[in-house]
Amino acid sequence: MAAPRLRRRTLIAGCSLAVVALTAVVAVPAFAHDSGTGTKTKSSKTSKSSAGLLKTDVGTVISGALTGTSPCEKSGPPASDGQVGRDAEGHGVRGPLLQKPLTEAERVALSAEQAQARAVAEQYPTVAVAEAAGYRKSTPYVPCIGAHYTKVSLVGKFDPAAPSELLFDGTNPDSKVVGLSYLVMHDGAPDGFAGPNDIWHQHNANGGLCIGAGGVVVGNEATSPKACAARGGHKVVLNGMWMVHDWVVPGWECSWGVFAGECPELGGRVGGTVFDAPDPKVVAGAKAKRKS
Repeated sequence: MAAPRLRRRTLIAGCSLAVVALTAVVAVPAFAHDSGTGTKTKSSKTSKSSAGLLKTDVGTVISGALTGTSPCEKSGPPASDGQVGRDAEGHGVRGPLLQKPLTEAERVALSAEQAQARAVAEQYPTVAVAEAAGYRKSTPYVPCIGAHYTKVSLVGKFDPAAPSELLFDGTNPDSKVVGLSYLVMHDGAPDGFAGPNDIWHQHNANGGLCIGAGGVVVGNEATSPKACAARGGHKVVLNGMWMVHDWVVPGWECSWGVFAGECPELGGRVGGTVFDAPDPKVVAGAKAKRKS
């Protein structure tokens, strides 16, 4: 039985599958940068609090909460700015967001929705099972966010029991599911899950993502058209496409929040698996950028 909805939503119908097939709204560190975080309010004010925390309309970013020792952080920079929070100057702020309080009705509804989401994760435990059900690889494995497998027929609406993307710890047939992602075509950020804590994001800056053969992302927003073409891809603007992650798989609960853009427990390297050692070139490049 579907969970009760607390808000009404308007969904865009009739989206072109030719366009949707090119939309794997995730970028990878080797290709780097982004835009756009959605909220459930119209406010976008930010201010510094006396405690040194940054108050924003998407929650409270805990400044200084990063240890630098989580598998995600050790693997390199954020996959994309769309995955992280925003500071007062509009820059990406990596790390956890304090969760806003829920009403009793929101908590009951969210509990029911997440029960549906966990059931989906149990239904598709491996890449092989997901592919047999029509999900197709749309990104390689990417530290902090996993390998994305997309089912484009599900992007027309938000349904906790029917995520359009599944996240895995690699791209081998026996790679295990680590999370879910809801990729939805919508006019503005979808209402999504009950409560205010599912913060939706986009990847549409600088001409959008670089999409290669088979609709697989081969470069993120920072990739230039020339570099994208050299990888056999082309830039695709993804206006109207929104995404939120949902870390509900037992054993892979995300300590930065169930709807966090990045999960610090997911390390590894791009194109490999969560269990691989980080790419030393990516790590060195990230360190050099921080020093500059």
